[in-house]
Amino acid sequence: MSFRHFLFAFHLLAVSVAAQSLDQTALSGRYGFVHLLTNVSTGGQVQNARNLGGVITFDSTGGYSFQGNLGNGAGSGSPITGTGSYSVEPNGFVRLTNPIVGSLILNCRLGVNAEALLGASTESESGVYDFFAAVKLGDAGGNGLLSGRYTGSALALPGGTAASAKTAFFTMSPNSQGGFINFDADGHAANQGDAPIAENITSASYSVNADGTGSLQIGTGSALLTGSRSIYVSANGHYVLGHSSDPGLRDAFVAVRAGDGFANDTDFAGNFWLADFFINAPENNVESGVGGIRSNGSGTVSIAQRLALTQGGAASEGGVFRRTIDYSGVNSYGVTATGTGFLRGLPAPGLTNFALGAPAAAASLSGEGAGQLAAAPNAFVSAQVFQTAPFYGVHGLTFGIRLPVLESGSGVFLSPIGVLNAASFAPPTAPISGGALLSLFGSGLANSTVEAGSVPLPTQLGGVTVTVDGVPAPLFFVSPGQINIQTPFGVQGPTATIAVSSSGSTSNAVTVPVANSSPAVFSAQQTGYGPGIVTHADFSLVTEQNPAAPGEVVIVFLTGGGPVSPTFADGAAGPVNPLSLMTDPELEVRFAGEVSAISFAGAAPGFVGLYQINVQVPEVIFTGPAVPLAIRTSNAFSDYVDVAVGF
Repeated sequence: MSFRHFLFAFHLLAVSVAAQSLDQTALSGRYGFVHLLTNVSTGGQVQNARNLGGVITFDSTGGYSFQGNLGNGAGSGSPITGTGSYSVEPNGFVRLTNPIVGSLILNCRLGVNAEALLGASTESESGVYDFFAAVKLGDAGGNGLLSGRYTGSALALPGGTAASAKTAFFTMSPNSQGGFINFDADGHAANQGDAPIAENITSASYSVNADGTGSLQIGTGSALLTGSRSIYVSANGHYVLGHSSDPGLRDAFVAVRAGDGFANDTDFAGNFWLADFFINAPENNVESGVGGIRSNGSGTVSIAQRLALTQGGAASEGGVFRRTIDYSGVNSYGVTATGTGFLRGLPAPGLTNFALGAPAAAASLSGEGAGQLAAAPNAFVSAQVFQTAPFYGVHGLTFGIRLPVLESGSGVFLSPIGVLNAASFAPPTAPISGGALLSLFGSGLANSTVEAGSVPLPTQLGGVTVTVDGVPAPLFFVSPGQINIQTPFGVQGPTATIAVSSSGSTSNAVTVPVANSSPAVFSAQQTGYGPGIVTHADFSLVTEQNPAAPGEVVIVFLTGGGPVSPTFADGAAGPVNPLSLMTDPELEVRFAGEVSAISFAGAAPGFVGLYQINVQVPEVIFTGPAVPLAIRTSNAFSDYVDVAVGF
């Protein structure tokens, strides 16, 4: 395939599709939950941390009630009850009234079989940062519900601030009788210099009631997890959540039961939701977010998150400010014979910061591949327990749950999680934007494969039309399982609804997030990551054998660059005279973190939905076959691809 044809038609991607969809009835009954929330001062300091835990009951029609215990700052927890509302989108997105701050909305995700729910208030501009998790409770508890080996993450903000922040990554083996065969933790504490701490906890005990609620007593012998906690054990015993009501101990922890068969990288494969909560006290940075993660089963994950984070410096320098960023990037992971390992970087020797858990029964993962059914994990946990520079002082935890499994069905069906950026194929949390190229996946989308033969692109092809908020979208090609389109330039957020009509039948509607831009560089391997489509000035591809040189101007090809000026019609090729320029005021291209000089950024002349950035490789840069290449806009940061740079 020629370079020009590749960029015109882009590529097919084989993915599993869905035909079942979710609604309010998917979320019903009793869940145990924990919620850790904090504000941040103008100087960037964590303040007024609160934690809430208890039982939340969903009525399956959009309302909930809860009863629990709320801790505020340095005080003790006190009983609290409340009510709220929720909504469930077909793809598992959930909007939930924030239980601690009722005027805010939690941006949540529902996992496979509705066993777990996670989220954060990433859509709020109030200065709140938080972490929310809930697990479905049963009515056949007791101490025997806790059995096997569990790995978990815990974050504590004693006194309601980060001055004594503690992060722990722990493994516990309950004996089903209220004690533990072993209980070990690794971590660090800000009031102890954030030096590595490894401990064996010998004084812990627990009690689980018939309804799945209970308590955990650790005592004073632990520097990382000391204190008493209320716990909530899921109906199947796979998940344990906890929080403390002790004076000043504002915390949250989540643990997942290990599986016997998790032994290597191939066991972590498929699509998961995740929620993060990180605090970097030395740099006055706080971050919380919710998103999606896709693992290839071979040591690489692609991530897309809506992050709320602080930016700026000390109050004397103007203070920090909150912004919401659509982050997408690629990271590495590794799984050992115990099901633990690393995610997002390498921990110190002998330490882990990541573990798989919640082993899935075969019936719950139909469609995920028969070879992986018996041992596939439904969840993972991770903690910020790196103890090498520059990670001293960073505290936080991550919880991940598998996306709902939705089988393909009859008729014209658009997968609720099948609207993806055509360059990065970022997980479903990633937004779309006007003018961007999208790949739509489903079943029965067209009677045959038909490709557009000319530009401007048609809005009807092979009896198929696609509408985005009611506006017909230009079509590159249609097929029974995949359609490639250009998003109409006029689409604006916060969400858009997409539907497919084929031979007189209309699909289900899928609602997706919308942002001003959704940048993603095309990849040479057609996976969304790895070497990017970057060329020399003569349009020859930059490769390891033909690398870019420091100081050279190269051409980066991407989609999702956002508004352009002058504007031009949907489906039309980028104009030559005058050139149409990207208008984002914060556009940056970074090579290994170094901001580079841009000489042109706009619609690629002669191509539909394609953007082109001519940028100089920094003169001072480390060289190699895979130098990270990132695109930053006013609302997004995309870090999926790399580029070869040599002398």
